[in-house]
Amino acid sequence: MFVLEKSLSGCILTTEKQLSLPLKFLVIHVQDFFMGKIRLFWEFRALMAGAIVFFAGLMQVSAKKAAGDGFSVHQGTVTLKFDNGSIRHVDFYADNIFRVFQDGRGGTFRDPVARPEARILVDNPRKEVAGIDVKAVDNGFWVTSKRIQVCFDKMSGCMTVKNLNNGRIVMAETAPPTIAQKESGLTLRENPGEYFYGGGVQNGRFSHKGQVINIVNENSWTDGGVCSPCPWYWSTAGYGILFYTFSPGTYDFGAKHKGEVRLSHRTDYLDFFVMVDDGATALLRDYYQLTGNPVLLPKFGFYEGHLNAYNRDYWKKTDKGGVLFEDGKHYVESQKDNGGTKESLNGEKQNYQFSARAVIDRYKAHDLPLGWILPNDGYGAGYGQTSTLDGNIANLKDFGDYARKNGVEIGLWTQSDLHPVDTIPALLQRDIVKEIAVSGVRLLKTDVAWVGAGYSFGLNGISDAANLMTKYGDDARPFIITLDGWAGTQRYAGVWSGDQTGGKWEYIRFHIPTYIGAGLAGMPNITSDMDGIFGGKDPIVNIRDFQWKTFTPMQLNMDGWGSNEKYPQALGEPATSINRNYLKLKSALLPYFYSVAHVAVDSLPMMRAMFLEEPNRFTLGTATRYQFMAGPWFLVAPVYQATAADAEGNDIRNGIYLPRGRWIDYHSGDVYEGGVVLNNYAAPLWKLPVFVKSGAIIPMTAPNNNPSEIDSRLRIYELYPDGNTEFTEYDDDGRTQAYLKGESVKTHLSSSVRKDVVTFRISASEGRFNGLEKDKRTLLRVNVAHPLKGIKVKVGKRNVKLQKAATREDFDKAEAAYYYDAAPELNLFSTPGSEASHVSIKKNPQVLVKIPSTDVTANDIVVTMKGYSFDRRNLLAAHKGALSKPSDVTVTQENRKPYSLVPSWRKVDGADYYEILYDSMVYTGIWQNSLEFADLQPNTEYSFSVRAVNGDGHSDWTEFKTKTSENPLEFAIKGITAFCTAADQPGNGIKKLFDWDDQSMWHTKWGTQAVPFEIVIDLHSVNTLDKMVYIPRQVGANGMIMSAHVACSMDKSCWTDAGRIEWAMDAGHKTFVFQSHPTARYIRIKVEKGYGGFGSGQELYVFKAKGTPSYIPGDINNDGQLDENDLTSYLNYTGLRQGDKDFEGYISKGDINGNGLIDAYDISNVAVELDEPARQEVGRAVAGKLLLVPDKKSYEVGDTAEITVRGLGLQAVNALSFALVYVPTEYEFVSVKPIALREMRNFTNDRLHSNGQKSVYPTFINIGNKPLLEGTGDLFVLRFKVKKAGAFGPKMTDGILVDRSLQKSEF
Repeated sequence: MFVLEKSLSGCILTTEKQLSLPLKFLVIHVQDFFMGKIRLFWEFRALMAGAIVFFAGLMQVSAKKAAGDGFSVHQGTVTLKFDNGSIRHVDFYADNIFRVFQDGRGGTFRDPVARPEARILVDNPRKEVAGIDVKAVDNGFWVTSKRIQVCFDKMSGCMTVKNLNNGRIVMAETAPPTIAQKESGLTLRENPGEYFYGGGVQNGRFSHKGQVINIVNENSWTDGGVCSPCPWYWSTAGYGILFYTFSPGTYDFGAKHKGEVRLSHRTDYLDFFVMVDDGATALLRDYYQLTGNPVLLPKFGFYEGHLNAYNRDYWKKTDKGGVLFEDGKHYVESQKDNGGTKESLNGEKQNYQFSARAVIDRYKAHDLPLGWILPNDGYGAGYGQTSTLDGNIANLKDFGDYARKNGVEIGLWTQSDLHPVDTIPALLQRDIVKEIAVSGVRLLKTDVAWVGAGYSFGLNGISDAANLMTKYGDDARPFIITLDGWAGTQRYAGVWSGDQTGGKWEYIRFHIPTYIGAGLAGMPNITSDMDGIFGGKDPIVNIRDFQWKTFTPMQLNMDGWGSNEKYPQALGEPATSINRNYLKLKSALLPYFYSVAHVAVDSLPMMRAMFLEEPNRFTLGTATRYQFMAGPWFLVAPVYQATAADAEGNDIRNGIYLPRGRWIDYHSGDVYEGGVVLNNYAAPLWKLPVFVKSGAIIPMTAPNNNPSEIDSRLRIYELYPDGNTEFTEYDDDGRTQAYLKGESVKTHLSSSVRKDVVTFRISASEGRFNGLEKDKRTLLRVNVAHPLKGIKVKVGKRNVKLQKAATREDFDKAEAAYYYDAAPELNLFSTPGSEASHVSIKKNPQVLVKIPSTDVTANDIVVTMKGYSFDRRNLLAAHKGALSKPSDVTVTQENRKPYSLVPSWRKVDGADYYEILYDSMVYTGIWQNSLEFADLQPNTEYSFSVRAVNGDGHSDWTEFKTKTSENPLEFAIKGITAFCTAADQPGNGIKKLFDWDDQSMWHTKWGTQAVPFEIVIDLHSVNTLDKMVYIPRQVGANGMIMSAHVACSMDKSCWTDAGRIEWAMDAGHKTFVFQSHPTARYIRIKVEKGYGGFGSGQELYVFKAKGTPSYIPGDINNDGQLDENDLTSYLNYTGLRQGDKDFEGYISKGDINGNGLIDAYDISNVAVELDEPARQEVGRAVAGKLLLVPDKKSYEVGDTAEITVRGLGLQAVNALSFALVYVPTEYEFVSVKPIALREMRNFTNDRLHSNGQKSVYPTFINIGNKPLLEGTGDLFVLRFKVKKAGAFGPKMTDGILVDRSLQKSEF
């Protein structure tokens, strides 16, 4: 018979035999359905002729099949046909996960296109499904599993998803899906209290409500950019969506259309998974079911890594600047042969101080932790200087043996193919099998050169590398760091955020939410360069970066590209001492971090957003984006900006949200009550704001420099007893994949406090792994306020008597003892004799308990401590007495800005600090009489209340309201320069028209007819233009622009008409609108009429379109400025062509003239702006050509061909380049020798292209305002080794000459 089971939103029919049922009516009340409360009257006819059961894997589907019902079920796939002609296919992968496919051609499920082949899903992404019921009703279809019900509208196909466990509708389409040739997408309802997370590595962002995120690698490594996207997000409503595609997409979470989520990908079909679950943990697990669990990093991966190229560059002695080496001399580095000493891995060529081995020695000499080193991190570097690949493999093995002897693992940078290619030189060849099996490589780092071909290429590559690492590396656990991630990347690799600039607060600031967001997106293993790959030289920023990254998964020093060496000790004291202390702290916390990292394999990430600790409106949004939880016990609030810093970097930290409960300052032991936002927190340079959650149980080890130094016979636990708490410590061999087979150990730890008695239990460890030391000593560090009254220890069934040690020395000598340390010193690793070593860092008292060795797999340990208290007083409140409420509360004009307000008030006598109530949150600890509130909106009213606080309590609140200012110039472009063809009046030059001072004035020369004339505006960035606002002179009329023609250009050669100006002759502000919103760098205004025949104006603002990005040509690392960092990048990419694997994306943005080649014109965009910026040559355009002059008419095998490059009729040449294609079997490029290039810098590259073509690209460019090349004469000589007799055959192509104003002449 049929059994009719009523549910909240429908009926589920199960069958035992055929039966007809009469017509039934069901009235359903569904709350919050679509946009509000709707009463739905759903009529359905329960007519079933039988039951059809289908099996797809482990899934069982039962469904009614009758003519005209509009659905069918075949091999587990439900096909639904709608009245609008569309068809959707539905397939369940678990009771709470289903897949939807739809295209306009009647197709069905298929894997996304991937070239080369790559897989987003794991081999077995399905779980058993208890049963699926499908039925047609008058207005649609119901597809129901054990846990969810999916309702489809019959007319539109719109889908509504309900969680049957809680009765909530979690997702609803508000419009039919769009299926188009170039883009397809969904439109969903957005709830007011709904928040969104995911999308991969979205720089500077983790909470996406009200934002648009791009699911594409933009190769933009700054705030707002994307480098490892992921087509998956999840919602606090209780669902997640994974788009099954490798195509780019865009997700709009209510930014452009309030109340709607719009999701699209560049496909002509829709294929996506929907998962329904409660909370982050469950939804992450659903995502991992489909795409794979994140890797658990090997233990050495949690230590500092060092990366550079030690097989390519030259070091030359210098008397100016440079790097100080062990021989006491300074040297400068060059990728080109500068006559200096060439590096090598092993220092075998009388070059030891320039070798990779010397790097390991330096870390040891400075007592700095180092877990791994990557010695070939540079284009064309290789890892050996022999003539064969096997010879180079042997060289790498020699280096690996030395590194491993010192506890350091080795890795390689993957610029080229992983497997041998006989047609390329030995230097550039790779053989990953031998690198792993022979040389012992255990780490790979990818770059744009390897993954530039696309997401599937990158995913295919890292999966190949991971499998080979395990196969040929004695079951080694893969440690891969990749740049271009996608869904599925996490099961093979960690991600890296790209090249950034050190010495800048900005790169600390935006990385905090970036890391948080990556974890929420299923990419918990994330890293970035310590203090950037570029820049540096700011010790304060350097220290602050090392501090906060102590509590992140990975740390790596990208050396060789920046303003200084990228060592922890590179900037001297106090940076060396402070950095060492924090690196040692991270090593000591390895048991805790490793346990938390294991949790991240199928649950919450190591770095956790604050809402995972306490979800509320404040934490779910962006207010807490600059702090995080490191596992369950540590709250970390990095110093990410200079707030009130002194010259030494001592500062304060504002805006630290403490969730409800008690929080202990890790460094001092001061106790804070939560539920507030803490401000004015003292953060001297040595101090990272770190708070421990009361009740914490923290597994630790002794500080060390690499995993081989860890004493596996000692375990340490630091305790902050409070209430009932627990933690599970996890351990395995730390090196192999055996943990995936269950070879690991877990130790359950629990603490309980009853009145003044603490009971701490260490349960017997469960499990095993190869290398496990069963017999361990145990050390407890119990944080207290006063000495304990008694301690009892029970090991198994045996009571252990503890000796009371009078001194720390006695305690260290004893086997079973306890010791009261009244003031533990934390500054243990500062350089002896340095100023930092004299800084005392005392924390709260601790009781140390030493328990003798026992078999931890057989025995529980129970420690009972009496007389426990941690009643540390609130140090903020010291004064007594009644308080008056604050008066004269105001926001001064200078403190009123469009996006921030700084309320201030008169100080109250007897007050220790102040509190402000804003948006239902109390901001406390304000010892100044003002506090800044940021992230506000322009021209908006805000309400605040302020009160005074001391030891006796607080005053009444003083309430006040205030408004932010307007921002009329929000989208105006800064940094504009211009050239005017008319002469300027001295003191009133054209620059005053663009100086952002509407009181200054530009005027053409008095007494001289100027009209007609041109103003050519250089925006110095590419923008989507919106309008220009012209402020004419406010006194007098001469020169007011009345009539003109406007055009736009990208290069000042090709101009596009933008419209005409016709302005009235009055003092009002004038506006010109760019109707078509052109994209341009240059604007030309041809003035046809100006009052009196002159030109004048007080200001001209150029506005870009709202919400559109700006791009600075030549800013190849996209950090918003042109500097030596961009020039360094160009040095590596000179000669790169379209079609090369590493051209598309990141590097292609540097192809400014769009000719598919990185040449002198592209690099000149940066070069002319550096040093003393180049002065434009008025009236002199670049001219001339280059000629190749061989030194012989014919060559024999073994000859050295010297080809002179001669300039003919050169004029105003500031840069030059050309290509010379040659056959490697006929010639081998040797060198380039300058003759008469004046002060031009050499950017020449000998390049092997992806198509196998070999070319040398002679490239010389002036940096800044340097002498130009003029006339006729020999410029430089190219040398080739001849391998085939005959005349010199290669011909010059792609020749270009460039002048200072970026005009070019091609030949």
